[in-house]
Amino acid sequence: MPNYKVGLKKSTFSGIIKLVYTLEPLTRQNSDRWGALILQCRESTAFQSLAWRDALDSAFKQLTPVYLLIQADDTVIGGLPAFVFQPIPGIKLWHSLPWNLFGGVFIIDSVQVNFAELMSTVETYLENASAEKGWCERRWTFSPQHSETYGGLLSEMGYERTERFTHLLPMNRDVDALWHAYNKRVRGAVRKAEKSGVSVTHTEEAAELASFYEMYLTTVRRLGGTPKPLSLMRTLMRRNLAKLAIATYDGTIIAGLLYLHFNRTVTLWCEASVPEFLQYRPNNAIFHYIITWACEAGYDWVDFGASPPENRGLIAHKEQYRAKRFDFCHYTKVVSPMRRALWTQSEGILRKLYTRMQS
Repeated sequence: MPNYKVGLKKSTFSGIIKLVYTLEPLTRQNSDRWGALILQCRESTAFQSLAWRDALDSAFKQLTPVYLLIQADDTVIGGLPAFVFQPIPGIKLWHSLPWNLFGGVFIIDSVQVNFAELMSTVETYLENASAEKGWCERRWTFSPQHSETYGGLLSEMGYERTERFTHLLPMNRDVDALWHAYNKRVRGAVRKAEKSGVSVTHTEEAAELASFYEMYLTTVRRLGGTPKPLSLMRTLMRRNLAKLAIATYDGTIIAGLLYLHFNRTVTLWCEASVPEFLQYRPNNAIFHYIITWACEAGYDWVDFGASPPENRGLIAHKEQYRAKRFDFCHYTKVVSPMRRALWTQSEGILRKLYTRMQS
């Protein structure tokens, strides 16, 4: 696919130098440039890392990475991570990123750009790629800060906006301050877990990961979700992008949480527990354990993840740790309504089949 360029030519009286933006596909030959680039973007999380791209590419035959390097006058200044999802023949959806995780354009913090011109370049590139590759939908999901930066531009380009929210807990390098900021119910629950004999640790043992995964499958089925494959979790842990914290009681694993860590952010991701042991408050103990680890390890944020607006109990649980709500958005443009409608009709059945296959 060819590169697309746009020139930002200003009047010579203004003293502003002409800039040319270039989009270059990320390949094996130039992939080494991505790692250094993304760490210079303060908003980047685990979902923008090469380890995440490689893990999804390996675990899902339906996902194909289509990452782009962004250049200004032949100097790399940013990147755009995305995947093409092909669930069934004839249906291709471009998402940055899958599962409504934060994607979008990432620019090195020290670089200033004309966002309108840059997004115009990107949209031209994507329109040509959609026609050439047969993508029936393009969807962006932005972090809270990037939703403000880019959202209005995409609305002007004909994208439909959907509002979501996550909960973020800022770290302040003071574990005691975080502890005392918790709601007293959380502190009481953590103390109860300790007094009941619940122990929380990190583990890399294959047998314990397998036990956690069985518990995770049961939890996901109970909640009506779609599980992530065990192979994905193994890869993320092997690449040091994920850690598994487990709670044990009397030698039995009763809860666990697989979380991601990268750059400035820890992201709570796959959680599981055994309902019969919830009276011992293992989930509260795990949350406190991970928050303490993130604080001591020097991370700036713990992201509790997006919540369904109707799940008031889950929202209240996150806010008891003093995590604050941050709004973010995703933007969707349907290129082929007929093919997108076919996927909408098929999605529910295929997800059920996929869930059974994971078991």
